[in-house]
Amino acid sequence: MSFAHENRGEAHAQSDHAPFDGHYVIHLSENARSRSAGRREPGYFDSLVIELFDKAGLQARLVDQMPWKRQLEEADHESGHVIYPMTRSQDRENSFKWVGPVSRTIWNLYGFAMHGWAERGFSNILEDARIGVLMGSARETYLRARGAQRLVIVPREELLLPMMRADRVDLIAIGGNVLRYYIDQANDEARGEDLPEIDGVVPYRSCYLYIAISGDVPDDDISGLQRQLDLFKTDGFFVENRRSHGLSANPENGFIRAMLDLGNNGLGCIDLSGLDE
Repeated sequence: MSFAHENRGEAHAQSDHAPFDGHYVIHLSENARSRSAGRREPGYFDSLVIELFDKAGLQARLVDQMPWKRQLEEADHESGHVIYPMTRSQDRENSFKWVGPVSRTIWNLYGFAMHGWAERGFSNILEDARIGVLMGSARETYLRARGAQRLVIVPREELLLPMMRADRVDLIAIGGNVLRYYIDQANDEARGEDLPEIDGVVPYRSCYLYIAISGDVPDDDISGLQRQLDLFKTDGFFVENRRSHGLSANPENGFIRAMLDLGNNGLGCIDLSGLDE
């Protein structure tokens, strides 16, 4: 099956609650910058999803990466938008149909070690710290619900580390792998002058990540995609795809075991501070 690659500019018009036309819209997680810089995770997710839809025999077109909030807005109005990796949180459960999990992450707040935020309790951090977070992300929704008083919202995740370096925020809510990429990039640009040490201040949530599909799409399509993903996990493709993108693929690794355990299908988030869901 071939995929059409469509560049949807800012002038793209969308109709409210447009019916599903039989063609899915796959929002690529990799952009030209991440391809040229060698970021591994986006390419892994893109190849997994493209192969998944291909093997399931579903028609899809590919669209370039766009801001996260805009993707969600399009998904609110149109059926068949495919967005990943998406946190399967309770507040999103009924807004999408889900295929996965395809990854798992521990949410952490990160800050410069010299500032001592790790020595403070989570509730005090939520009250006092300026926390940078991506607009429209599950982390933003969650931190607001937990009572964060000084959130600083950014439209693009790549802005978070520069804002912390400029003392515009105290801590940032971001994935660890993504942060490591931005730290390496910043150190390269600094020409040998490394950043101050950055700590994971407090792990506060564990979440499984999924492929989220918007609107009124056939349940048979979702079931077919899930069966194909389960097959990828049993026939070796899931692990090999990770290996081919330079990601951990050791079958003894706890993360890989969790991904290959089909009993974890449907799991969402566990709050590490006492509010399990």
